Amino acid sequence: MKRTGVLDLLAPFLIVGATVYVLLKVSYHSYPVLSYATPVPIAALALVELVVARRVRAAVRHVPYAKPMTAIAIARCVALGKASSVVGAAVGGAAAGLLVRVLPDAGDVRAAADDARAAALLLAGCVLIVVAGLILERAGIDPNRDRRDRH
Repeated sequence: MKRTGVLDLLAPFLIVGATVYVLLKVSYHSYPVLSYATPVPIAALALVELVVARRVRAAVRHVPYAKPMTAIAIARCVALGKASSVVGAAVGGAAAGLLVRVLPDAGDVRAAADDARAAALLLAGCVLIVVAGLILERAGIDPNRDRRDRH
């Protein structure tokens, strides 16, 4: 499995963002107001991933205080980090598409202003989950791998 790159994150961000913008341009009036609680699960998962990343990094680097982890557990954590960062980019694209759609009306329409604030919070949560996912993914990389491969 290769590391997540910028293009791996940019493509879902742009595709989902553009799709959400077009869909909202046509049917924004038929959707309910976005809740401020929407980004809470995403931000909570990001915090959990940051804690897990610290544990994985310590296990991979054989830090003395670290509890050992099985290789499959580390691989699962790396896969979770990769998936979280890509999904976070896609949901962030949706939040950005919503922001682009509602910001012009936010000064005049209260629902648009509320949706803009909720979308901004969601976008911030998505940035957090993308960063946490990338940290978790990279925590499972053995720092001595390159040295062993040369010999």
